[in-house]
Amino acid sequence: MLASMRAETVRIGDALVCVFAGDMTLDSEPVAARTLAAAFDSRPALLAVDLAGVELFTSTGLNLLLIARRRALAEGVPLVLVAPSPRTVRTLELTETDTLFVVHATVDEALRSHRLPT
Repeated sequence: MLASMRAETVRIGDALVCVFAGDMTLDSEPVAARTLAAAFDSRPALLAVDLAGVELFTSTGLNLLLIARRRALAEGVPLVLVAPSPRTVRTLELTETDTLFVVHATVDEALRSHRLPT
């Protein structure tokens, strides 16, 4: 079965933006995990995870974000979420993990808040 999620990484200056679209489920976990790992390996000044295009956010997606957060803290890479859907925000709230992540409405806002060029 093909993963029902698309992932791409965009460099903006010293920051990386991992853009996910589709369903963040068990089937798409390998794609998302590889994308995030490659982004961390690049040692960005900021790693933004753009969730605007994520339609279905399951426990797999939550676990991926928690693993990414752990690695970000260990490596000193600021990690932010960008434009999560109301459903995704609700999942974070229900699991009481919403306070673990900094959320921005746009990538530009995330870059400005970390004093990086947009």
